[in-house]
Amino acid sequence: MSIYTQLIQFDWSYLMIIVNVIILYLIMKKFFFEKIRNFMQKRQDSITQAIEAADKVNFDAENLRTEYEKKLSGLYDEGREILKNSKIKAETHAREIICQAEQRAEKIKRQAEVEIERQKRAAIEDMKDEIAALSILAAEKIIEKQLNAVEHQAVINKVLNETGKIKWQN
Repeated sequence: MSIYTQLIQFDWSYLMIIVNVIILYLIMKKFFFEKIRNFMQKRQDSITQAIEAADKVNFDAENLRTEYEKKLSGLYDEGREILKNSKIKAETHAREIICQAEQRAEKIKRQAEVEIERQKRAAIEDMKDEIAALSILAAEKIIEKQLNAVEHQAVINKVLNETGKIKWQN
């Protein structure tokens, strides 16, 4: 048995170590475990609050993003409506301008027709004066010569040819 007796020896140092460990445990329990537990609880609470605050911020940011997307969509629709109204106004304005231009063109056309008619009458009056002058000239020539019918026709043709060569002045 002597072999086995060395394996299990009771030494007072082991007992002192155990007593020291128990005393150390009780001292730590009284002074440190509560503080450590409180520190760990505060730390856990602060982490939980930070996570909750981050979740709230994310939720608020998502709500703002959704709201801004709705507003942006509304702005796009409003922009399209403004462009549509502007296009309608521009087309209306263009039609008014075209109508005014047509009225002006019609007025200018009427004025031109009146002016043409006036110039036509003036030309006719000038022609009447020229024909009267030519008639007098022809009559003078006929009277001067006292011609027969053939010569008379020749003089008229000559006068008409000469009048065809004269340029009319307006």
